[in-house]
Amino acid sequence: MDLVACHGFDHDELATYYKIAANEKMSVAYYTASGRKMQPFVHAHKAYEFILPLDTIPILRYQEANYIGEVGYCYPVNPEVKHGLGFELSSELFSIVVDPRYVEAIKAQMGLSGRWFYTRFAEGSKLVALLHRFVMSPLPSLTDEIVRLLVGDGLAATVDNRRPDAQYFVGIKGSIAYMMDHYLDHDLTIKEVAAHSAFGYTYFTKAFCRYMHDTPINHLNKLKLSKAKQLMRTQPQLTLSQIALASGYKSGSAFCEAFKRVLGVSPKDYRKFFV
Repeated sequence: MDLVACHGFDHDELATYYKIAANEKMSVAYYTASGRKMQPFVHAHKAYEFILPLDTIPILRYQEANYIGEVGYCYPVNPEVKHGLGFELSSELFSIVVDPRYVEAIKAQMGLSGRWFYTRFAEGSKLVALLHRFVMSPLPSLTDEIVRLLVGDGLAATVDNRRPDAQYFVGIKGSIAYMMDHYLDHDLTIKEVAAHSAFGYTYFTKAFCRYMHDTPINHLNKLKLSKAKQLMRTQPQLTLSQIALASGYKSGSAFCEAFKRVLGVSPKDYRKFFV
C-alpha cells in the first residue's frame, strides 16, 4: 500500500505539505500555511488516518458530517470512509496514515480487536513531540510508540458526536467563514454572524444547530478556546490574562468561565496536564 498517496491522490495535493516522512507502516505529513493553501476535498482510502490540528481547522468532513477541528484533539478516520476539508485550509496540522494491518496487529496486542474509532479524542503535547521527531527520522520505534498511543487513546472514546445534515450548508457557509475570520474580535456578536448567512437570525440559529450539532455561541467559544490552547502550547511565557485577550475574550474571568464550562477543566489545570 502506498501510504504517502493517502495524504492526497495527486501531485498538487501532496505538494501542499511542508514535509512528509514515511516507512513501510506509517506516513506522517506535516502541513503549515507557509506555502500553498490546501483546497477543500473529500476522499477515501484503505488506510487508517488520524488528523491532529495544531491550529483550528474551520470544517472537517467525515462521511456527511461536518465539525470544527479543535486544537488538543485528534480526529480518527476508519478505512474506506469519505473524509476531507470543507473549507480552504490555512491551519497547521499533522496527517498520520497507518497501514491497516499494522493497526489491527497493535489492537490485538492491546486486547482491543474488533473495535473501531468513533470520534475525536484528547491528545497532549507528547504526541506532537513524537510526530515532530518522526518527520525528522521515521524510525520503527517511533512508529510503534505513536500508533500505540493513538490506538489506546482513540479506542477509549466510544460515543460518536458527529451529526450529518448537509442541507443547511449553503445557507450558513458564509456565516461559518465570517466567524472563522473574526472570532478574535472582542465585540463579535451572533447577530453579526447571522447577517452573513442566507437566513434571518431566528432561523439561522436553528439551521446552524442542525448543521454543526452545536449552537453558534458554543461554536464561537470553541474557536476562541482552540486558539487559547494553541497559545498555551506555543507561547508558555504568556499569562492566562494575556491568553484570554489574545483569544478574543474581554476579560480573564470570562475566559476562565468559558474554558471550564466547555472543556470541563480550568485553564490552569489544562496547562499543567496537557501542555
